Amino acid sequence: MNVHRSALAAGLLAGALATAVGCGGKSAAPQVTQSVTVTSSPSPTPSPSPTVTVTNTPPPTVTVTPTPTPTVTVTRSAPTSAPAASVPHLTNASAVVEQYYQDITNHDYAAAWALGGANIAGPSYASYVAGFATTASISLGTVSEFNSSTVQAVLYATQTDGTVKVYQGTYTVNNGVLVAANIHQVS
Repeated sequence: MNVHRSALAAGLLAGALATAVGCGGKSAAPQVTQSVTVTSSPSPTPSPSPTVTVTNTPPPTVTVTPTPTPTVTVTRSAPTSAPAASVPHLTNASAVVEQYYQDITNHDYAAAWALGGANIAGPSYASYVAGFATTASISLGTVSEFNSSTVQAVLYATQTDGTVKVYQGTYTVNNGVLVAANIHQVS
């Protein structure tokens, strides 16, 4: 009960001071010392503390069984026949020669074979493909037509080691396909 009266008196005094200062009074606020007496008495019945039970369980056991990595073996053999390739319908003999060497540069040997490689390179597709093993690219220099079916061309074959081989020759085209060639290396 002493606590309540002292707190009430302190509250009233603080309220009076706030009113006096808030009204524009120019005098300094008086110093107030407040003392509060707190008495406590033990509770008639102590309340029991809550009980916390911690159970420490071991983590579950996980068994990992590795599976073997499969082994893949890739065996490459030289093709014995050319895969099927569609032949573009080219009406200009020069366009046929240009496309033929573009197919070789693109390493699309099946398309080059279908465009007439089979007619000018011999019977074996495997040896035809093997013949370009060191060829990185081929570019055509001078291309001229003697007539509607014969084309003369100079070509530059860049090798994988950076050297360039120069070839010159004539090509005969019939129905959009190379049917004959007479080519020789110049340098």
